[in-house]
Amino acid sequence: MTKTLEEQTKIMKILANKNRLHLLNCILNAKNNLCVNQLASHVGISQSLASHQLAYLSSHNIVEGYRTGQIICYKSSETVFAKKVFEVVRFLAK
Repeated sequence: MTKTLEEQTKIMKILANKNRLHLLNCILNAKNNLCVNQLASHVGISQSLASHQLAYLSSHNIVEGYRTGQIICYKSSETVFAKKVFEVVRFLAK
């Protein structure tokens, strides 16, 4: 498999989960960084499930989490791969 094809496959696997896609849409459209409880509320899932999906996205360097006291907030990563993922998310939202 070529590097491009591998990357495309990886993007499709990441976006194949509706909760991850919805979380990415929320992060993409947010004016400020969002915390786990805000994201869970927007998506309509438990904080535990949101945290699990956000950890998955973080492990792929698509989002970055930072701690504010006991709360973890998330923003989009600035990596080239993350920008490609968000480009696809933007396209799908049209």
